[in-house]
Amino acid sequence: MTQYKLAFSIILLSLTCLSAYPTYAAPASAGTSATQTPKIPVDAAPKIRKSPEAYFADGVACLKKPDNPCAQVALANIPSQSAYAKLLAGTIAVANQDFDSAFLQLLPLQADKTLNNEAVASLHASLALAYDNQDDALHAIEHRVLSEQALSSPEAIDANQNLIWQSLSGKSRADLIEMRGNSLDTTIQGWIDLALATSANDKLAYASWHTAYPDHPATGIAKKLEDQIRAAAASNNVKSTTSELTGQIALILPFSSEAFYPAADAIERGFVAAQQVAQGKSEIKIYATQGDKNEIYSIYLQALSEGAHYIVGPLTRDETSELIKTKLPVTTLTLNYPEHAEKLENLYSYGLSADAEAAQIVKVARSLGMQTAAVVMSDDGLSSRVAKAFSEAWIADGGQIRLSSSVADKSGLTLIKSQIAATPTDMIFIAANAEAARAIRPALGIATPIFGISHIYNGIWQNTEDAPLNAVRFVDIPWLLDSTNSQFASYQLASTDLPPGEMQRWFALGVDAYQILSGIVKHPGTPLTINGLSGKLQLSSTGEITRELAIGRFSKDGVVLEKAP
Repeated sequence: MTQYKLAFSIILLSLTCLSAYPTYAAPASAGTSATQTPKIPVDAAPKIRKSPEAYFADGVACLKKPDNPCAQVALANIPSQSAYAKLLAGTIAVANQDFDSAFLQLLPLQADKTLNNEAVASLHASLALAYDNQDDALHAIEHRVLSEQALSSPEAIDANQNLIWQSLSGKSRADLIEMRGNSLDTTIQGWIDLALATSANDKLAYASWHTAYPDHPATGIAKKLEDQIRAAAASNNVKSTTSELTGQIALILPFSSEAFYPAADAIERGFVAAQQVAQGKSEIKIYATQGDKNEIYSIYLQALSEGAHYIVGPLTRDETSELIKTKLPVTTLTLNYPEHAEKLENLYSYGLSADAEAAQIVKVARSLGMQTAAVVMSDDGLSSRVAKAFSEAWIADGGQIRLSSSVADKSGLTLIKSQIAATPTDMIFIAANAEAARAIRPALGIATPIFGISHIYNGIWQNTEDAPLNAVRFVDIPWLLDSTNSQFASYQLASTDLPPGEMQRWFALGVDAYQILSGIVKHPGTPLTINGLSGKLQLSSTGEITRELAIGRFSKDGVVLEKAP
């Protein structure tokens, strides 16, 4: 139910105009001109009360921080009989995931005609979240459609439509058909029919949809889905390899390690899901490791002795570096890169390289004409490595690093704030995970473009906790940044119960590992392009695999896709 709490930010987005409402001022006293302000001693000046709309806006601003006690103070200043008091109380209940109280406060307000458009949009967005909590997708969509009718901001409308599409894109055809039969609203029927057309993955289905719904609000999403189908048909993606990939596949993953088990599980799920989509028939046999380099070769030999035709794994860098010290008799796809690159027969290496992500940020920033950079990192080993990779790639490309600083605590934030102010640069690179980046970002000012890699994003596209990261750009896998891509629809079910963020990235790695292995076997020695879940993958004729990621950006409406790979 994570989506319910995080989608709350669309309610806040719909209310940004409320702060423009005027406060109530006392009328001019008798004998005083309306244009003449009477002189009142400062100590005697009465406190000017705001309108209920303005206090409501104050409460919403508090919830954005989030600061629940502050919102309660704003609520106390609104007359209890006011519709805005009930609406703010319901909005607070939604923020606290108290959906029973939200229903009690908000359902009666549907008939209230005193609310302005922004408040109406908030009302229906809140009710949509409450119905989400009851697993009542149809009623949730009905209220999001009503919310959109009261919205004026294009950004808010886009965010609302994304929520509608997220609700539908994960449904089975049977569920969609049942929902459609229970709705008489043509707008809702149009949304459901678009989801049905997407599940068919057929250009003709989209053409029929456009004919039936020429003025539907989802026309933009429909066009994007059609473009993706056309792009997929035109590219030389790896196709099904039913007859090509035969024999036993050994999947060597660190299932015996408590720390690595979740990643190993997600990778296996992705690998198996990809085989099912490709209708592959090969036997997949799992070999568990501890992530220990000293045991990897014996496990590799065990897989060979038990009939493995192909080997996928290991996962850790230490294991990979150790394995490639010896001859590899069969096609082997490691899921990490060795410490030192080696060209060995039958060896292919692919993984989620943070170093490669930093190098892509360099290309993006340099293509925008940026010459100088500041590097800010949190105080941990991985962040230091990422910062080093970025700095080396930036300098190698002709750029200049004018500042490199590590932040360990609040005193470090104070220092970096003064350093940034004293050292202007074209861009700032943050090497930190999401939690650390949220703390660091406010110290960097708003005048300089800021970039990061996937570690800065926890995979939840609309998260109020990401508010400090507004306008920060980063690279990440298309599976997380382009969730409506019709090419990915076949994998939604297999990944449903995996947590967002890191585990979804490992799942995508598993899917693409199968596609890479299929491509290697089907087209040996041939350059290939795979539009994968983990990025646009290029396999060279010499076996080198490179990855281009999507570019995302944090905004007040959530994470948005700026550029697909």
